[in-house]
Formats: sequence, structure tokens, C-alpha cells
Amino acid sequence: MNYTASEAAKKLGLTKDGLRYYEKEGLVPAIRRNDAGHRMYSESDIEWLYLIRCLRDTDMPIAKIKEYVSLLLQGGSESLSKRRTILQEHQDYILKKMQTYQQLSQMIDQKITFYDHALESKDPAVTCMNYNDEWEQFKSLIRGAEND
Repeated sequence: MNYTASEAAKKLGLTKDGLRYYEKEGLVPAIRRNDAGHRMYSESDIEWLYLIRCLRDTDMPIAKIKEYVSLLLQGGSESLSKRRTILQEHQDYILKKMQTYQQLSQMIDQKITFYDHALESKDPAVTCMNYNDEWEQFKSLIRGAEND
């Protein structure tokens, strides 16, 4: 099956400009065009673009994707190790980012819990806190959670 640029963009969650950008940057092998000169994306093109989108969505720099794509197009066993290294380094980056986000998410959860308690409280000292008082109260909750 072949897809127009609009169909491919929709399928991939990209814009048509995004598709053109990836092509302009050399991240996608040559896209076939129909008789009218419009790009037509094959299933293989869609799979390729999905990989590129996955790498971009996880913050791999365009230059690194170009390097990876170049090695991928080169093929052969001589580039296998380099391709693996690029993906392993990126996976390490993603895992570190996930760990950071997990820690940040826990802090946000604590802040939400703080607000839940404040909303449930009938004590004006809690419900009418200014920012500095709230922050001090929140820090004491964090310290308490760290000591648990």
C-alpha cells in the first residue's frame, strides 16, 4: 500500500512539513513520487519514518540520527558495531532521563498530596498559606518522606 504525504503524516503523527524536513535532512531514503510529482510513501518508508520519529521523540539529535542512518544505509557487518553503539548510548540516555522524570514525578505527587490535604483541611492556617509558608510546609513533608 502507498500513502500520500497527508496520509503518511497522519499515520505517523507528524506534519507534512515534518516529513519534508526529515527528507531534506537526509534521514529518509529517496521517497518515490507519482506521475504528478507528489511523494508516495510505501509501508517500508512508513516503518523507516517511524524509527526516525521514535529517535527524535526520545531526543536523539538530528546529527546523531544522520550518522545512524548513514551507517544503516551503508549496511554490512562493518557498521553493525557502530549502529549498536549509537542505539545503546541513546538507550542509556533514555533510561537516565526516565530515572530523572521518575524522581520529578514523585516530587509532583508529593505536591499534589500537599494540596489535597490543604483542600481537605478546615484550618485557615493551612488553606490561607502564602507561598513561603507553603514552601516551608512542603519541604518538611519532603524531608519526612525521605526519612521514611
